Amino acid sequence: MSETIRERAGGEPAGSSIRSLISTLVSPRDAFAGLAQRPVFGLALAVLVLAGVAAIYVSMSKVTAEDLLATIEASGRSLPDEARANPERILSITRWSQVATAAILPGLLYAVLAGIFLGVFRLLGSELTYRQSLATTVHGLLPLGVAALLGGVVAMGRETISLQEMKWGGILASHLGVLAGDDTGEVARALLTSIDLFSAWCVALLAIGFQVVARVSRNAAWATVLAVWSLGIGLKLAIAAFS
Repeated sequence: MSETIRERAGGEPAGSSIRSLISTLVSPRDAFAGLAQRPVFGLALAVLVLAGVAAIYVSMSKVTAEDLLATIEASGRSLPDEARANPERILSITRWSQVATAAILPGLLYAVLAGIFLGVFRLLGSELTYRQSLATTVHGLLPLGVAALLGGVVAMGRETISLQEMKWGGILASHLGVLAGDDTGEVARALLTSIDLFSAWCVALLAIGFQVVARVSRNAAWATVLAVWSLGIGLKLAIAAFS
């Protein structure tokens, strides 16, 4: 099997970074078979983070100071007089704090998610390593990078973007949140935005990936990925309920 994988990769390990990025999206089983042998993750992780940072930067550059002040006031928070006198400074601080968060937080979340998958599949008897779990996780989440890049392109064509659109993913209409009206509650909106085309793609890739890399049954892989994904949605709904 390893010889076949090498041949398909043109004499190189199928887990080579660039080839793995492309293969994951077009031929996932071959890609994950390669990652099982050589679990690379650096480039996929960098692509995910950089795509997210670029999307946030472009989107935040379309947010106006007036929208920022209105959003802050709508949340019940008060602003000091000096902030009202110089809203552009507040907008700049907010913009760069959002970019910094996009650069740091996702990588930490992916590392934790890989640890959760590792623990579950080890309990199921798999000999999965953390490096394999992380490689499978970040490659399985590559559709999020595709969504971020598409969202950035859409944002570039807009004159302005509101913070509410960014919060609920209104820039790229790939989820059922586009059906939400002005009277839709926070929890319901959070649920609708969770039913997303790119998220479904991620779930499918993760299930295929862990079935191949962790060497578990198809049912075990799908059940685990869906359970973890459902837990994430539940956390999102809880945050929406208490925010």
